[in-house]
Amino acid sequence: MPDGIAMEDRVAALESRLAAVEQRLNALEGAQADVLASEERAPGADNREGFVSQASTLIGSVLLIFGGAYLLRAITDLNVVPTAFGILLGASYALLWLFVAHRKAGNEDERASAMFYGGASIFLALPLLVEANTRFELLSGQQTVVALALFCALAMLVAVTRNLRSLGWLVTAGGIVTAFVVLNASRAAVAVPAFLIILGLGSLWAVYVRQWIGPQWLGALGANTGVVVLLLISTSDQWSTEPLTPFLLGAALLVTYLVSFALRSHVRGQNVGIFETLQALLAVGIVFWAASVAAQAGQLALATVGAWVVVIGACAYGLAFTPETRSARGRNFYFHSALGLALVVAGTALAMSPAIAAAAWSLMALAMAWFSGRFGRVALSLQCTFLLLAAGVGSGILTTGLEALAGDASALWPPFVPWHLIIALTTVACLFIPVAQHSDRWGVLSGAPQLIVLALSVWEVGGLMVVYLAPALAGVGGADANPAILAALRTAVLSAASVTLALSSRFKRWPEARWLVYPVLLVVGVKLLLEDFPNGQPATLFVALAVVGGALLLVAKLLSRDKIGA
Repeated sequence: MPDGIAMEDRVAALESRLAAVEQRLNALEGAQADVLASEERAPGADNREGFVSQASTLIGSVLLIFGGAYLLRAITDLNVVPTAFGILLGASYALLWLFVAHRKAGNEDERASAMFYGGASIFLALPLLVEANTRFELLSGQQTVVALALFCALAMLVAVTRNLRSLGWLVTAGGIVTAFVVLNASRAAVAVPAFLIILGLGSLWAVYVRQWIGPQWLGALGANTGVVVLLLISTSDQWSTEPLTPFLLGAALLVTYLVSFALRSHVRGQNVGIFETLQALLAVGIVFWAASVAAQAGQLALATVGAWVVVIGACAYGLAFTPETRSARGRNFYFHSALGLALVVAGTALAMSPAIAAAAWSLMALAMAWFSGRFGRVALSLQCTFLLLAAGVGSGILTTGLEALAGDASALWPPFVPWHLIIALTTVACLFIPVAQHSDRWGVLSGAPQLIVLALSVWEVGGLMVVYLAPALAGVGGADANPAILAALRTAVLSAASVTLALSSRFKRWPEARWLVYPVLLVVGVKLLLEDFPNGQPATLFVALAVVGGALLLVAKLLSRDKIGA
């Protein structure tokens, strides 16, 4: 019995202990639930308090940083230390906070403070450099620009290595503003634009490396503006800058940016975008502007510029036909091919006489037409059209054709130039070379190049026919000119063109010709009202109306047939 009573007492004690442990666990779970509930009730409050606390801490730190800078300034102003040593202390102080920004950015939780410290470093260093040049006269203009370049390089390096995009924006903007302040104060006319080009390239490659958006636009704006300002002041008597200098810097601007674009597309395997297209166009425009100013000053031969431009254009065009770019048929192909072709045309225009350049463009157009059909590229057909337009404008045949088809009979009549006939025949020959006319990428626009070539053919051939026949039939170019006969001749030529276009549309090679038939007839109708009836005679009006009426009947008959020839 005593042993049984002892066992029961032990079980009862164990049960009481288990009950106590259970009560304690319930109490702990209840406390944890209360804490979680309180956190769920006000999650934003702690966040707001944390943000306000962090912001106040950062602002206080920045104020202390600037307070230290003013202390160094006071020590320098009171001659406690030599001025040069004080400036050195200030520069070291700014670099110290740039280093702190670099260290802080390594911790993800302290990236905001790193940005504040980096910004403080920029706002300390850049005004200090300006004062070292303007107030204390310790640095010359060129020395200031060199120091500015070194600091901006360090700051941009920190921004890129630590992926601080806002710091990259500040470096670019601050560098541009400071450079122009130094230019105005010290007249470092060459050093400042050179620095701005380097800064623009730095911002560009920072964007390429980190995939940022925006800083490259600001950097390019600074670089372009720097060269343009140098170009403007080179024409001023108050500056001792030779007009050749802005051309050389503009050429450096163009070449360095084009090389960067090529590295992006062919080494890094990335597509060019709107920025690359606009910057290339702006850089090319600046170079040609600077070249014209230098040529007017007698310091540059445009033929030499043209030869170099042709070389650059050929290199750019060659980049469009590397295996990767050619097979992709993307933006890189269109960018490099269009830019290269435009530079080649511009270069040949500078290096050659108009007649020889137009002949060269016509031969290139023939080659483009053949390559378009050979490789099935509508883009090459479009480039053929561009070359034919350039040849027409450069040779003057388009102007001659317009004067022949719409000019005054009593005015000075354009002469018949034999090499205009060569340009016109080349344009027509391009129609007989099979080109690419179908593309999923281009869609309905695939026929646009051929349509333009057809319009050029009508313009050039029709204009030359009138130029050749009008002096013999209408006596144009003198007081005895007969406007009635000239009007009838023009009407006959345009009516024949509409019939030719309708007939051509029946062949598979020129289906786009039907799009021009009725526009040409509409021009003929307007011409009847504005020229034939006011200036015509009964005989010439009979001829004009008979020709137009016959053309309308033939066109309607030709276009109504569904069968298309080979």
